[in-house]
Amino acid sequence: MTDPGIGAPDSLGLTGPFPGATGLGLPGSDAADRGAPSLGRSLTVDAGDLVIDERTGGPAEVEGLAALAQALVLAVETQLGSDRINTRFGFDRLAVGRYALGVHARKGYIKMELVRCLSADRRVTDVREVFFQDDPRYFELRPALDGAARQRIVDATRSSRDYTVFALVETVAGDTLTLESGGRLE
Repeated sequence: MTDPGIGAPDSLGLTGPFPGATGLGLPGSDAADRGAPSLGRSLTVDAGDLVIDERTGGPAEVEGLAALAQALVLAVETQLGSDRINTRFGFDRLAVGRYALGVHARKGYIKMELVRCLSADRRVTDVREVFFQDDPRYFELRPALDGAARQRIVDATRSSRDYTVFALVETVAGDTLTLESGGRLE
């Protein structure tokens, strides 16, 4: 006697794992999905609250690149060690203000911590770049800005100490995702 396996025709003529079902409905189970890595599916959240789908009245879902972006933002917004089940999950923002370091050292720490936090997700293959709004790389990616506009951005950022950081992330699906986060660097 041979085991037909899940999804294979068996002696009863069923083609799916359950009568009347052609697949489990999981990413990668349909022919169109085979071979393409999934970036996942999740419930949509807005500022930590579940979003209700107006069409169905149930919780709204997000999938693909948007699901990964939502998960990475959640990881960055969660303080490292605050998750009782996974104490290595999150971003250690408290350590930035713990030591009397200069702005350059704090920015370096934030870059390293972002790489650690973002690359912990298995859907991320590489954190390509991390740069701040007043870094030369930010202006390389915006060649339309003239010198005066660049200087205004740098001066405003440094005087307010409100910094915006950008991270370019490569996914297992081959997509590139740009994340933006900000806060005071004190």
